[in-house]
Amino acid sequence: MNKAVFLDRDGVINEEGPIEEHVFFKDLKIIAGAVEAVKAFNKMKFKVIIVSNQPAVARALCTEDDIKKTMTDIIRYFKKHGAVIDAYYYCPHHPEKKYGGNMQYRVDCSCRKPKPGMLIQAAREHNIDLKKSYMIGDTTRDIAAGKAAGCKTIVVRTEYAGNDNAADASPDFIIDLIEHAMSVIE
Repeated sequence: MNKAVFLDRDGVINEEGPIEEHVFFKDLKIIAGAVEAVKAFNKMKFKVIIVSNQPAVARALCTEDDIKKTMTDIIRYFKKHGAVIDAYYYCPHHPEKKYGGNMQYRVDCSCRKPKPGMLIQAAREHNIDLKKSYMIGDTTRDIAAGKAAGCKTIVVRTEYAGNDNAADASPDFIIDLIEHAMSVIE
């Protein structure tokens, strides 16, 4: 079985910003050290998989095709710089109907973090041993999803730095920058 490093997208590999400003690749700023970190995970023989909540679809700020194009552009960018991202998974849903938007995406699903649906699907599709894998994120939602899937968890002190209080979860490790992850990953 494979082992994986699951990465949240916004706040971990690219800077977080207002939701409408991080829908398209041209608007993203890749965090310094993210490419080097992915290269290190590649050398350590981990599958690298992005798992990201993308509620901009539910808010009708973009389409799923827009998200897929942005994810493909991110993978292409990393590959151009010698780093391989093996796959991506995203959740276009948001359960809060009070904000309007695209109501078909306003559902309580199993893929939206803090639920582990994306990680479990990736494990099934890529033959991943979740107990030998890591979830790296900047929010308690990321950490809760990783814990629920059986992964070790790492919070990065970027953006939310695990202080969002969106889920009741504590990480196994805390690091300042994504490139510091190699100091805790076995």
